[in-house]
Amino acid sequence: MRNRGTIGGSLANNDPAACYPAAVLGLGATVHTNQRQIAADDFFKGVYTTALKDGEIITAVSFPVPEKAGWQKFKQPASRFSLVGVFVSKGPAGVRVAVTGSGAGGVFRASGLEAKLASSYSAAALTGATVSAENLNSDLHGSAEYRAALIPVLAARAIG
Repeated sequence: MRNRGTIGGSLANNDPAACYPAAVLGLGATVHTNQRQIAADDFFKGVYTTALKDGEIITAVSFPVPEKAGWQKFKQPASRFSLVGVFVSKGPAGVRVAVTGSGAGGVFRASGLEAKLASSYSAAALTGATVSAENLNSDLHGSAEYRAALIPVLAARAIG
Protein backbone atom coordinates (compact mmCIF):
# COMPACT_ATOMS: atom_id res chain seq x y z
CA MET A 1 0.00 0.00 0.00
CA ARG A 2 3.02 2.34 0.17
CA ASN A 3 2.39 3.43 -3.43
CA ARG A 4 -1.12 4.53 -2.48
CA GLY A 5 -0.18 6.77 0.42
CA THR A 6 -0.44 10.53 0.45
CA ILE A 7 1.80 13.25 1.76
CA GLY A 8 -0.97 14.21 4.22
CA GLY A 9 -1.26 10.66 5.49
CA SER A 10 2.49 10.36 5.93
CA LEU A 11 2.63 13.63 7.85
CA ALA A 12 -0.35 12.74 10.04
CA ASN A 13 1.21 9.35 10.86
CA ASN A 14 4.60 10.95 11.62
CA ASP A 15 6.49 7.68 11.35
CA PRO A 16 9.98 8.29 12.77
CA ALA A 17 11.60 6.96 9.58
CA ALA A 18 9.31 8.56 6.98
CA CYS A 19 10.77 10.89 4.36
CA TYR A 20 8.06 13.54 3.98
CA PRO A 21 8.32 14.91 7.54
CA ALA A 22 11.98 15.79 6.92
CA ALA A 23 11.08 17.74 3.77
CA VAL A 24 8.25 19.60 5.50
CA LEU A 25 10.39 20.47 8.53
CA GLY A 26 13.50 21.11 6.43
CA LEU A 27 11.73 23.65 4.25
CA GLY A 28 9.72 25.29 7.03
CA ALA A 29 6.45 24.38 5.32
CA THR A 30 2.95 25.05 6.61
CA VAL A 31 0.43 22.25 7.13
CA HIS A 32 -3.15 23.29 6.30
CA THR A 33 -6.05 21.45 7.88
CA ASN A 34 -9.81 21.72 7.75
CA GLN A 35 -9.53 23.90 10.90
CA ARG A 36 -6.24 25.87 10.82
CA GLN A 37 -2.71 26.31 9.57
CA ILE A 38 0.23 24.83 11.50
CA ALA A 39 3.90 25.71 11.01
CA ALA A 40 6.11 22.65 10.53
CA ASP A 41 8.12 23.57 13.65
CA ASP A 42 4.89 23.26 15.68
CA PHE A 43 3.37 20.29 13.86
CA PHE A 44 5.61 17.36 14.79
CA LYS A 45 5.30 16.50 18.48
CA GLY A 46 6.98 13.10 18.80
CA VAL A 47 6.95 9.57 17.45
CA TYR A 48 3.60 9.03 15.69
CA THR A 49 2.35 12.23 17.32
CA THR A 50 1.42 15.55 15.74
CA ALA A 51 -0.46 18.72 16.63
CA LEU A 52 -3.59 17.41 14.89
CA LYS A 53 -6.74 17.41 16.98
CA ASP A 54 -9.45 14.73 16.85
CA GLY A 55 -11.34 15.08 13.58
CA GLU A 56 -8.77 17.41 12.05
CA ILE A 57 -7.75 16.50 8.50
CA ILE A 58 -4.74 17.69 6.51
CA THR A 59 -6.02 19.38 3.35
CA ALA A 60 -2.81 20.87 1.93
CA VAL A 61 0.81 21.65 2.59
CA SER A 62 2.43 24.86 1.38
CA PHE A 63 6.18 25.06 0.88
CA PRO A 64 8.33 28.18 0.66
CA VAL A 65 10.53 28.15 -2.42
CA PRO A 66 14.11 27.53 -1.29
CA GLU A 67 17.17 29.05 -2.88
CA LYS A 68 18.85 25.66 -2.49
CA ALA A 69 17.74 22.31 -1.11
CA GLY A 70 18.82 18.69 -1.05
CA TRP A 71 17.92 15.31 0.41
CA GLN A 72 20.01 12.28 1.24
CA LYS A 73 18.75 9.03 2.66
CA PHE A 74 20.60 6.04 4.04
CA LYS A 75 18.04 3.28 3.52
CA GLN A 76 17.37 0.35 5.77
CA PRO A 77 17.61 -2.35 3.06
CA ALA A 78 14.55 -4.41 3.98
CA SER A 79 12.00 -1.63 4.47
CA ARG A 80 13.65 1.11 2.37
CA PHE A 81 12.68 3.56 5.11
CA SER A 82 15.37 5.92 6.33
CA LEU A 83 17.89 4.53 8.76
CA VAL A 84 18.95 8.17 8.60
CA GLY A 85 17.60 10.81 6.24
CA VAL A 86 18.70 14.45 6.07
CA PHE A 87 16.96 17.33 4.29
CA VAL A 88 18.96 20.56 3.99
CA SER A 89 17.67 23.88 2.65
CA LYS A 90 18.57 27.53 2.38
CA GLY A 91 15.66 29.85 1.81
CA PRO A 92 13.28 32.41 3.28
CA ALA A 93 13.40 30.69 6.70
CA GLY A 94 17.23 30.63 6.69
CA VAL A 95 19.26 27.44 6.74
CA ARG A 96 17.37 24.40 7.95
CA VAL A 97 18.55 20.84 8.50
CA ALA A 98 15.90 18.23 9.27
CA VAL A 99 16.73 14.65 10.23
CA THR A 100 14.52 11.58 10.10
CA GLY A 101 15.05 7.93 10.99
CA SER A 102 17.37 8.53 13.88
CA GLY A 103 15.71 10.63 16.58
CA ALA A 104 14.00 8.83 19.41
CA GLY A 105 11.33 11.54 19.26
CA GLY A 106 10.90 11.42 15.47
CA VAL A 107 11.92 14.06 12.94
CA PHE A 108 14.04 16.90 14.34
CA ARG A 109 16.16 19.86 13.32
CA ALA A 110 19.95 19.65 13.69
CA SER A 111 20.62 23.14 15.00
CA GLY A 112 24.39 22.64 15.30
CA LEU A 113 24.64 21.84 11.60
CA GLU A 114 22.32 24.74 10.77
CA ALA A 115 24.66 27.13 12.59
CA LYS A 116 27.69 25.87 10.66
CA LEU A 117 25.86 26.17 7.34
CA ALA A 118 24.49 29.63 8.12
CA SER A 119 27.99 31.08 7.88
CA SER A 120 28.95 29.06 4.78
CA TYR A 121 26.37 27.02 2.90
CA SER A 122 28.81 24.42 1.64
CA ALA A 123 29.71 20.80 2.26
CA ALA A 124 33.13 22.01 3.44
CA ALA A 125 31.46 23.89 6.31
CA LEU A 126 30.48 20.52 7.77
CA THR A 127 34.00 19.08 7.76
CA GLY A 128 34.60 17.73 11.24
CA ALA A 129 31.00 18.47 12.33
CA THR A 130 29.53 16.12 14.90
CA VAL A 131 26.08 15.36 16.19
CA SER A 132 25.49 14.03 19.68
CA ALA A 133 24.29 10.44 19.90
CA GLU A 134 22.22 11.36 22.95
CA ASN A 135 18.49 10.95 22.24
CA LEU A 136 19.11 9.05 19.00
CA ASN A 137 17.70 5.61 18.19
CA SER A 138 19.79 2.54 18.71
CA ASP A 139 18.56 -0.77 17.36
CA LEU A 140 19.68 -3.86 15.48
CA HIS A 141 20.11 -1.79 12.29
CA GLY A 142 22.48 0.75 13.78
CA SER A 143 23.61 2.23 17.06
CA ALA A 144 22.92 5.80 18.11
CA GLU A 145 26.61 6.53 17.55
CA TYR A 146 26.42 5.17 14.00
CA ARG A 147 23.40 7.33 13.23
CA ALA A 148 25.10 10.37 14.78
CA ALA A 149 28.10 9.82 12.49
CA LEU A 150 25.86 9.51 9.41
CA ILE A 151 23.94 12.76 9.95
CA PRO A 152 26.71 15.27 9.07
CA VAL A 153 27.93 13.03 6.23
CA LEU A 154 24.46 12.92 4.65
CA ALA A 155 23.96 16.65 5.26
CA ALA A 156 27.18 17.40 3.36
CA ARG A 157 26.08 15.11 0.52
CA ALA A 158 22.68 16.82 0.39
CA ILE A 159 24.44 20.12 -0.24
CA GLY A 160 26.47 18.56 -3.03
